[in-house]
Formats: sequence, C-alpha cells, structure tokens
Amino acid sequence: MIWSNLEYVSLRLIRRFLFTGATLDRLGAFVPYWRVNQGRMKPGLIVDAFQRLLLLAGVDVSDGCARRVVELGCGAANGTGHEWTARFGGGWTGVEPFAPFDKNLDDRLAESSRRVHRRPDRSCVSGESGRQCRTNSPKTSVVRVKDLSMLPDASADIIVSNSVLEHVSAPEALFDECARILATGGVMLHQIDYRDHFFKYPFHFLTFSRDVWENLLNPGDLPRLRLDDHLQALGRCGFQAEILERETAPESLAAVTPFLAPEFAGRDKDMLATATAALFCRKSP
Repeated sequence: MIWSNLEYVSLRLIRRFLFTGATLDRLGAFVPYWRVNQGRMKPGLIVDAFQRLLLLAGVDVSDGCARRVVELGCGAANGTGHEWTARFGGGWTGVEPFAPFDKNLDDRLAESSRRVHRRPDRSCVSGESGRQCRTNSPKTSVVRVKDLSMLPDASADIIVSNSVLEHVSAPEALFDECARILATGGVMLHQIDYRDHFFKYPFHFLTFSRDVWENLLNPGDLPRLRLDDHLQALGRCGFQAEILERETAPESLAAVTPFLAPEFAGRDKDMLATATAALFCRKSP
C-alpha cells in the first residue's frame, strides 16, 4: 500500500464529486497541489513556447507571413489567439467544446496583447519563384468554434495545443479531424503533460485499476494515455511525429512502480516516466 494514497484519493474524490472545471478555474489557486490553467493568466508564455518549439522544428512564425492557426482546447478565453495575432498576424481559431466563453476575461486579454504588440500584417503565397510576401493593412482574425467539424478541409496551416491531448480519450478521432483540416505542408505542435494534475503525485494514478479509476477517481478527462499511446495513434492516422522535447521523472515513477496497475505494470518504464513532451507532426507523404 502507498500511504500517500490516503491523501491522494481524498483529493481525487473531492475533485470528482465536488469541483467542476469552472470551480477549479476560480478556486484552483487554493486547492492543494493544483495548478490553474496558464492560458487564463499568462497566454504570452504559451505563445513563447509555441514559437520556440516551432523554430526548433524549422518553422519560423516570425517571418512576417500570416498563417492560419488552429488551437485545440483554447479554454474560457481566446488569450493565446489575441497574443499570437498581435505578434505574428494572420488568423487564429480556437476550438473549445467544454469551457464556457468568458467575455470579460477575453476582453482583458485582448486589450493587453494589443497594447504590448503592434505590427503590420503580411500575407504570403507560394509560386514558381518561391514564397512571396506583401504587407497588408493590420487585419487579423480571432474566432472560436465548439468543434473541429465546423472547420472546412485544408483550412489550417498550423495546429497547436497546450496541455490538451492528455485529456482526450479518443485521440485517433481527433487526429483524423486534424489531418482533414491541415493544408498541404501544414504542421502540428502539441505540448502534453503526462502527470496527474495534482502535481505532488505525478504517477499515483497509474496504480489504480481501470474500473476504480473510471468509476471513482477520474474527473472525466484523464484517460491516462502515455507518450507511446499518442505516438502510435499519430502513426495510425498518417502523421510522422518527432519528439522535440521530453522531460522524465524516473524517481517519481520508481516510487509507485511496485504498485502499478496490471495495464501499466508490463509497459516500458522509460515511456511511463515521461512527465512532459512536445510533439511536432507532419502528414506522412
């Protein structure tokens, strides 16, 4: 028995039966070991990370060419969209099926981004002589939809997500839709946090059987998929995935390894120890 499970299970039961996602958005800063969604507070940090990781993969979003960006799971406001378009121009569409739109928060984030970043927009086309860009009026677009099915085929140049894939129980269905809306040459970037979101106990949730987890402890959006699950799903959906960054927590995994549930006990321990990862994806030729 893991004695720390006494605290962990108590926190998980409270999270499942007493706290909604909206409640956590308001009170999460006061819940032990919980972290509030960064997009509500500092969307600029998320865009910083997107820019850095895309550049690491060879995509320079600061090159002045307006791109069509789709963000999966944008949350209650379009903060990253306002920040992205204020810096780089182009269009941004947030996809958020669950969180209610918070207009007051969105207005504050939009004004903050506009105040800090002011730049002309440019559009680019590819031709025989290469990629040609021209300066336009500073027009950008930030919109949100509830589902990817609302977006037309080949309507995105870049798809991004931040701490979203770990909450998706059917990743192949999601990746199929991503493949549909990606334009030729389009790319995806996913930042994924594989830890339990009560961060003091990053891998305790791997010690519970499927029945106990699903019926008692899962808040409804933590399917416990691991990095290799996502890599395999991406491959089956026609994507080539590259791990740009990966952080592991082997000591935290070692603390629970003797107690792992049967579905995890026989799996690759290095993969199980993955705490966070950034995946860059292109459609396979």
